[in-house]
Order: sequence, then C-alpha cells, then structure tokens
Amino acid sequence: MRLSRFCSRAVYRPFVILSLIFCSVALPSMSRAQIVRSNKTESEVLPGFTISPYFDEQVMQFVYDPGMKVLINAPSVKDFDKTKPTKIELFALPNGNSTDWTAGKLPAKDDDWHFHIQHIAAQTRYIRSVVKSYNLVTVYLEAEKKSWGAWRRVVPGTTEERDAKIKEFVEYVLTMFAPYNPHIELNSHSGGGNFIFGFMDSQESIPSYVKRISYLDSDYNWDNERYGGKLASWLNADTGNSLFVACYEDVNALYEGKPFVSYNGCTWYRTAVMAEYIEKHVKRSKWLRIETDSTITRCTKDRKIQFYSRKNPEREIYHTILVERNGYIQSIFAGTKSEGKGYRFMGPHVYDQFRQDSVIMPHPFKFMPRKADAMTGSEFIKAAENMTADQRDSLILREVTDGNIPNWLRRSVYIKERLKDADGKPHEVILNVLPDFIAIGSDEDFLRVPTLPVTAQRIADYYNATLPTCKLSDIIHSHSSVKMEPHPMTPDATMTTLPVFARHDSIVESERKAISAGHTGIIAGHKKDIVISNRIANEPTRLFIYGWHHPDGKVIQDLCGVHVKTWVDYSHGVRLINDEVTVDGKLRYIKELLKDPVMYAMFSDEDGAMKAVGYDTTSTD
Repeated sequence: MRLSRFCSRAVYRPFVILSLIFCSVALPSMSRAQIVRSNKTESEVLPGFTISPYFDEQVMQFVYDPGMKVLINAPSVKDFDKTKPTKIELFALPNGNSTDWTAGKLPAKDDDWHFHIQHIAAQTRYIRSVVKSYNLVTVYLEAEKKSWGAWRRVVPGTTEERDAKIKEFVEYVLTMFAPYNPHIELNSHSGGGNFIFGFMDSQESIPSYVKRISYLDSDYNWDNERYGGKLASWLNADTGNSLFVACYEDVNALYEGKPFVSYNGCTWYRTAVMAEYIEKHVKRSKWLRIETDSTITRCTKDRKIQFYSRKNPEREIYHTILVERNGYIQSIFAGTKSEGKGYRFMGPHVYDQFRQDSVIMPHPFKFMPRKADAMTGSEFIKAAENMTADQRDSLILREVTDGNIPNWLRRSVYIKERLKDADGKPHEVILNVLPDFIAIGSDEDFLRVPTLPVTAQRIADYYNATLPTCKLSDIIHSHSSVKMEPHPMTPDATMTTLPVFARHDSIVESERKAISAGHTGIIAGHKKDIVISNRIANEPTRLFIYGWHHPDGKVIQDLCGVHVKTWVDYSHGVRLINDEVTVDGKLRYIKELLKDPVMYAMFSDEDGAMKAVGYDTTSTD
C-alpha cells in the first residue's frame, strides 16, 4: 500500500524543513521568470534524430500531415560523414505494406510473410558497406491506408493540393539535410509509383535537386502525354541524371491459375511505352538493346538510363522478387561504377548479414522535427507569464504536439528488465522511455514544463505513449545514468506559478551540468511523476503523483491523490513511456497489459489490473 506524504498543503512543516536542507541559498526575486541556457549541445547526433537499436543507425519517425507516415534512416553517428554528399533515397512503399514489413528482419516464429519480401533496410546497409563516397539516407514513405493511389484520391482537398503536399514534403526533407550537400532520389515499388507521379504532377518540370528516379515494377500510371515531356526534359538537362525502371512480364503471370492484369494496365506494357518515348526524346549516347533468354534490357551506353524487363514464360509472379533479389541495390547502383560488383540483380541475396534482429523493438517516438522559428524556453515564459493554468497548458499542448521540444529529449532510451506477472512468471521486457521530463524549446534554451494531468495525458495519447505507474517510475530511476537529489521549493502560493517553475528548472540544470556536461542517458530524481494508478477509476477527479527519488532510490513522494486535477506545481513532470513494449520477443502494448488480470503486475505494484489506464481527457473537473 502506498502512503501519501508531502502532497497536501497541510504538510507544509516537513516540506519547509526539506526546503531549508536543499535550498539553503535565498531565492532571488521572482518578479520575472528565469531560465537556464545550457552551454553545450549533443552535436554528434543529427538534429532531431535518435539512435536505433538496430546497427546504431540514426532514425526519425513522424507523420507529415496529411497522412504521410515517415521513417528516416541515416547511417550511424560513426559512419555519417558530414563532409561528404548525402543521397536521400525517398522510397514510396508498395500497396498494402507497412514500414516494418518493407524494412524486413531476420525470421521468427509466426512471422507475417510480408517481412521477408523486400528487405530494404538490409539492402540499405549493404550499399553503405560498399560505398563510402556519400551518406545514404533511406526515407520510408507509407501512405495512410497503405496506398499512395488511394491517398491521392481521398485525402481532403483537390488533386492539385494533394500533389502539392508531396512536393512540399520532398523539399521539407531536402531542407532537413541542407548542411550535408544533399540531393534527392525518388524510388518506389508497386503502388508507390503513384508518389513519384504525384510529385511530377505537382510542377511544370522536375527540379534539378532530383538526380535519380527508379520504378521497381511501379510505373502502372505512366502516360506519355502527361509525364513524357517532363521526364525527357529532366534527363536532357543533366547527363548525370539517371533513370532505372524494372518490370516483368506480368501480363503473362497467373494467380490461382488465372491472369490478374490487363495488357494495357500491366507494367510490362507501360515500361515498353516509356522506353520507346525516352529513347526517342532523350539525346544521349548510343542506345543499346540487350536480349537474353530471360530478359530484355534497353539502356544508354553509359547505363545511366535503363529499362529492365524480365520475360515470364513460366507464368510466375515476380512482382516482389524484383525488389527482394537485390533490386533496391540495383536501383541505386545502376549506371555507377558499383553496378554488378559483388552482387547480381535477380541473383542470390548479398545482404543477409545486414538483416536486423528478428525481435521487433518499440518504435521511435513520432516527434515532428522542431521548426527553425519555434519558440525557445525563454520565449515560452514570456508568452505564458500572464496566462491562467488552462491557457498555459493549451500553449504547452500546442507546442509539444508541434514538435517544439529539444533534440536531446527525442533520444529515447531502451530499458531491458526481467519482470514477473501476477502468477510469478518472469518475462523479458524491453521498454522505451524518454530520457527526461517534457520540455519546450531548443537544446540551448528550454524549460521543463509542469502540466495539469489532463494535458499530460493528451500529450501521451498524441504520441502513442503512457504515463508511468509508480513501479515504472522506480524502474526508470534505477536505470538512470544521472541521479539527482530532489530540490523542494518554499511551499507557498508561488509554487504554482511560472516564475517558480523556471527558477526550479534553473536549479535542476545547474546540478545536472555539474554531474554530466551533456544530455546522455536517463536523468531522474529532479521531479515527481504524474502517474497513472488503479485509483483513477474510482477517483476520476484526482491528480496522482509519485517519486522525487533520492539517488539511493528512496522517494520523498509516495503515491498521492490529495490534489484535484486542476492542480499543478513546479515539482511535477511529464515522463513519456512508449506504449509499445517488447515482451518475450513480441511487440505488445503497456496499456493493454495493465488491464490484463495476470500481466498487469509486470508494470504495476498495486493490487489488481487497471480499469482506467489514463486520465479522462474529456473533462478537467
């Protein structure tokens, strides 16, 4: 049973004693809020990125409105050379496939077959192992409802507005990598070709920052009148621009004994039409036609423009095999000195050693990149200094869900624990948690922001996260690399005000910097957690807090529900834990497991499963 200590305004006396112990220096005037500015940023990691559990790659995941699910995968900090050019390969996913499936992994029992038909992640790593003259960044682009064709039809707005969004996104990513001499390459498989056609539809001509376009059995929508002039003009504008198109004789393929595609709608036909148009209108060196028993290749002599067509007398389906059998590698190496060296297109895998672990880990938090003009911590204080708590929380919610958080806060930490369920059975668990409490601002100028519990819950829900339980709070503290002493402030009417929030954060930062110069690993002990508890179901109007751990793990604040949901003070913090959790090698969800009559005990030391796993966000009463 958790006790309730130091949470009621009726226990001021011990609180004052603690305040005298920890804050022996007199507090300065609070007439204007203060905030610390750190003098160091974590410059090694790309801004806004976190470190993946696979191959230490730098990754960023977010949703670009409307409905573009984005995963950016960059080389590890060790392998990303900021002095070299950066190739940004935008890979538009095939219909019906998720990013996880497209990336691929080692096999595991009961796997979905989609995990093993593309292996874009492993092929990316193979390319990086071979070529050291540039940084390869693969950007996975998954449309809402897993179809770029449907996305271009049903997303709100006109067709022109939807296609303009594609162009806007491409240039957004290009800008992200502006310091690293970037260029764009457009790549796609199957229905992903619709993304490239949408990009072409969005403008009069293909921009010069695009250096390669690849269609891996994905040119179903090719139309000479609509796209021919644009593509030919782009290829003629720069002999360095490259085109790679691969298809197979799908018109001859059978599914369950029957043909499944019409002649005019198949990629075999569309590729032939495109090849004839480009050969006629692109003024390059001599064109070649190379035919074997199994393939027809039409290409320029320098092979920078290639049309690969696989014959299909056996009437098989080679749609995904064109990708799986080194197709992504070929689409990037075609026409370069690396083409065909150490691998064979449509040959055995050369990338198997680069497949990631069979266990699916919790995914990165989907934080939008921080905008260049986003407000700093100091600017937030100035903007919010005369606001009510509700008004201030509305601003906090807007800023945090818009991605206005420091880059170091995005670098979530994976925690491995062996936890027992209610029957005493142990389970291997991998949690993914933020390294600190939610803050607003830049790496150099930020403020950790206490919030009302409803706001904390809305932030957690927005990012597919959960607030901690008391047990999870203890686990996080035990894994923290920076264990701080609590710093109580004078318990008076000012403890709920923004100046005190800022003053407390200044004290916290001064101590943190004395312990650790940079933001590395988990920091804990400096605030109480806003927690979820079994008691929420029967006490829905209450705020529950816990923590303020000493370095030895003992807490000042046991589980407390004295305050109503409209209370917030400087000592509260919002710590996000990814709702995704790996349990015995399988991806599960903490909030679902907390409701389970047996599994809940892994994450909660209260009695019984939870009926309510969060605060009611429909009311602040």
